[in-house]
Amino acid sequence: MNKIILKMLSIPKTVWVNFRYLPVKQAVKLPIAVAYDTSFRTVPKGLVFDTPLRRNMIRIGFHEVPACHRNKTSFHVDGNLVFKGEAHIGNGTNIYVGKKGCLTLGDDFKISASSSIVCYKEIVFGRNIQFSWDCLVMDSDTHTILDEQGNAYNHDKKIVFGDNIWIGCCCKILKGSKIPNNCVIGSMSLVSGDKFDENTIIAGIPAKSNRKIGGWRL
Repeated sequence: MNKIILKMLSIPKTVWVNFRYLPVKQAVKLPIAVAYDTSFRTVPKGLVFDTPLRRNMIRIGFHEVPACHRNKTSFHVDGNLVFKGEAHIGNGTNIYVGKKGCLTLGDDFKISASSSIVCYKEIVFGRNIQFSWDCLVMDSDTHTILDEQGNAYNHDKKIVFGDNIWIGCCCKILKGSKIPNNCVIGSMSLVSGDKFDENTIIAGIPAKSNRKIGGWRL
């Protein structure tokens, strides 16, 4: 879709979201820009800004990539979502935070398109996080498995991302994962656990630290 037309169509939705879900002193600054075809829902006080507010600092449903068709973006927060700076959430992405969940997005968070973040417990992203498309981050199995005594043992587990991390396309990051600073997660990787080194390429099924790097850039 033409970018100018998309912006024009999205003005009513953007104004409605800001004044519906934010205190008036925050809403007048219009910190959240929302594409017209985004499904948007949050609980009162579910959105927390741990940063000075700027106009359009949070953009939801706009960014598109040639590899993905335009799809409906879903943004549903029943718990808490903490913004620590600028965030760009691409078209077709699903953000879900359960009632007991807390999702924290560090400054300069970017997820390009058609990915999902599912938070039932806690997921924390550091600064300068860049996602490609078709990724999944999930801190829960979303169902319960019982042992032979009838006790649940597959509990939700917190996920932590450090700073300066690039996640390639089609990656899966599962509950309990801890990704250190200055890493690249190779496309199609399945990430679980915390046995990874800083300044490395993390890749494979299951993923492991494969090679030292001096950084990354787009």
